[in-house]
Amino acid sequence: MSRSDDVRLMVNPQIVVNLVMDAHEFFSEHKVDDRYESMALDLVRRYVSQEGMPRDVDPFFGAALFLVTRHPWSHPNPLTKTEFSAKLRMKESSLDWYTENMVEKLGFAILYDKNQLPFYVDPQGTIASVVNSVVRTSVGEEVVRSIVRGSVVSPNALAERIVDSLCSVVKIIPTAFEQELHNLVQRRIEDESKRLLTELGGRLANT
Repeated sequence: MSRSDDVRLMVNPQIVVNLVMDAHEFFSEHKVDDRYESMALDLVRRYVSQEGMPRDVDPFFGAALFLVTRHPWSHPNPLTKTEFSAKLRMKESSLDWYTENMVEKLGFAILYDKNQLPFYVDPQGTIASVVNSVVRTSVGEEVVRSIVRGSVVSPNALAERIVDSLCSVVKIIPTAFEQELHNLVQRRIEDESKRLLTELGGRLANT
């Protein structure tokens, strides 16, 4: 059993409920939009259920809000972490620590725009779900084509094709993140390819 499993078993559901209510009060005091509040509250619930109680709740709540307000669909969003922490009247260093911790523990991907401002992709959100689905389907199709034809498309070429579809056809993400999305998709392709090769018992490696 992993540490996360241990923590999850130890977290009293009432503690999660109480913290969600505290977060709701925090967001209400700062007049947070209902749409962002709901997403941030869900992050609070997921994190606490998995990792337990944070030591300092205000910057923890602030980090959850920061993550959801910097969704790729919010681009362009020029608000920096310094400005964001000032609006919530909290230390930027504390906000930064909890933001990085939540990104790591919950598995967020980070995309940067041309100004190197971060935007966050929730692994349980729409963008991640669509990207993962398209990658799985595309890699699966390429694998069977390679079995039949004996030729393999390079991961880079496949990534370019997928990214073009996601940005230009499906339009799941702004074109400002095209290069960042390419890097993310290529990593997903490598992971899915390894999984399928393992599933096929490495037979493709010998073709």
